[in-house]
Amino acid sequence: MSVPGPASPSTAAEPPPGAVVPEAEPDGTPLRGAEPVPAGVAPVESVPPPDAPLVRAAPAPADDGLQTVALLPAAAGGVARLRPTSVRTGALAVEPFQAVGVTWAGGADPQAWVRVRADGDTEWSPWYELHGDDEHAPEPGTAEAATATRDGTDPLLVPSSDEVEVTVAASGGSSLPRDLRLDLIDPGADPASPAAESTAETDAESDLDLAAARPTIRSRAQWGADETLRAEPPEFGVVHGAFVHHTVSANAYAAEDVPAMIRSIYSFHVRSRGWNDIGYNFIVDRFGRLWEGRYGGVTRAVVGAHTQGYNDDAFAVSALGTYQDTPPSNALLRATSSLIGWKFDVHGVNPLRAADYDGERWTPIAGHRDAAATACPGDELYSRLSLIRAGTLRAMGIGGDATGGRDLDGASFGDIVARQRLGGSLWLWPGRWSGGFGLRVSIGVGWDVMDVKLLPGDLDGDGRDDLLARRRIDGTMWFYPGIDGGRLGRAVRLGSGWSVFDALAAVGDWNGDGRPDIVARHRNGSLVLYAGNGAGGLLSGRTIGNGWQVMTAIVGPGDWNADGAPDVIARRGDGVLLLYPGTGTGGFGSPRQIGSGWNGMTGITGGADVNGDGVVDLLAWTSGGILYAYPGNGRGGFLPRVQYGGGWNAFDLRS
Repeated sequence: MSVPGPASPSTAAEPPPGAVVPEAEPDGTPLRGAEPVPAGVAPVESVPPPDAPLVRAAPAPADDGLQTVALLPAAAGGVARLRPTSVRTGALAVEPFQAVGVTWAGGADPQAWVRVRADGDTEWSPWYELHGDDEHAPEPGTAEAATATRDGTDPLLVPSSDEVEVTVAASGGSSLPRDLRLDLIDPGADPASPAAESTAETDAESDLDLAAARPTIRSRAQWGADETLRAEPPEFGVVHGAFVHHTVSANAYAAEDVPAMIRSIYSFHVRSRGWNDIGYNFIVDRFGRLWEGRYGGVTRAVVGAHTQGYNDDAFAVSALGTYQDTPPSNALLRATSSLIGWKFDVHGVNPLRAADYDGERWTPIAGHRDAAATACPGDELYSRLSLIRAGTLRAMGIGGDATGGRDLDGASFGDIVARQRLGGSLWLWPGRWSGGFGLRVSIGVGWDVMDVKLLPGDLDGDGRDDLLARRRIDGTMWFYPGIDGGRLGRAVRLGSGWSVFDALAAVGDWNGDGRPDIVARHRNGSLVLYAGNGAGGLLSGRTIGNGWQVMTAIVGPGDWNADGAPDVIARRGDGVLLLYPGTGTGGFGSPRQIGSGWNGMTGITGGADVNGDGVVDLLAWTSGGILYAYPGNGRGGFLPRVQYGGGWNAFDLRS
């Protein structure tokens, strides 16, 4: 029989009896992000110690938008008092402010909490902990570090307020640091014209021949930077990679609030901390707008003050908001990917190679927490770095989703999930950014009752990849939501009648609606698409091909040919391997042969990014249990295969 071609996407098909009842479709989330969050979402609330002694604190007069409050006032005659282990103020009436932070002289690591109230309000805000870390700072030994005489928390951005209360406690029972101070920032009225443009680097970029398109980057003039505050000139380094941060501020800001928010961060970094300029090279807001950060660094490698130890050989983009429990918007993820792709192109960074930071090998796109003891950029944004990496590859025209929906443990790398044939235990081998897999972890028992398992990706839209399994005895399909650390939540029965299919594959977002899908081959050879509904279920099936009974393996590898749409790879009975490129809208392009001799392999499955180069790969194993990775080359072909040991015939690896 000839190679089967795809049928018309509009051809209808009957679903298995009682398979799935379609549900109302929620708003699409093409990058597993979230739509802008509702009003009221703010940084995580925290409770300060109740027994901190009250200190008499008097706000100093505001100085051009900066008002300070000494929290450890000196005794009469200028003699310093003994420093306590904690202090709190009462309610302080102050000039209006939109950012608040605590600073001090000398190295220390106190904890600080604030609450605020606007004029006329009867209710205080909740208490919020002010976060900060010593490694969000200039490089030690540099001229900038010499002028940065004050340590401090990160600034907390708040609605305009004129009352504040603060509690500060030393860590480990030590004394509070000297010269402890509360800093309040009023960014002032927006001095920038909305049409203001920055042309400082237009000429420099005009000579560059780049594959990635330059995204729109709003200038410092557009957020109203007071250029008299920053130091001249900027310092220059190199770019080997990028770090992703978040600013730890409320998420429910309006578009017109953003310039003032950036000015507040700028003022705190320069005037309160003593830095040369705003610490970040770029800022991205929840609407997907990119903003120039530190001066002179749009096309050049300007040294920032964002990730100590890496400021001089990486740039940073900070997401405006708090993304610990709130997912970032799709627009924010797309903008971040386009920025990093373009910036990498400018500086000749290959995202498929490890970044070399003075002999340390790193993934080129990392989170702040990878380099410091911090929660930044928050769990929800950090868990989506794989999407930013995939988007960066697409922006540069060299790749697709490197996890392939197989990131069950949420670490941004594709994993192996396999059922042990003897005993039915389910095991996870976590993927590592440098390639290969970590030590296996048990994630379930009793899985011998299941004859099929699939890793479809994030089927319920909660930002975590999930698992589907078919029960052997009755053909019912079950949904297992992924939860933290690769664990699985309580199973939900999706429907029955799935025993009429003899092959199933997770194919990613086949129809382009932003939700992962699966395909199933009926015993009569028809290939049926079951689209995800975004809520942990599947919509009714429709036939997308016929004659597929000649195939001995059907695999969803992800975006194999790097055209931005997921593909299908199938093995014919004579061992020929065929690529069926997806159109991104639910159909197929023209199939082509990409290999032969594959009938020597017992099984084939999508392996996500096995070798750590950011491109999806295949895994295949022999009857003797030898596992091989066949790395994709990002253009629809293969790199040389790599062996990953023996003994794998004790497991069912199909997923």
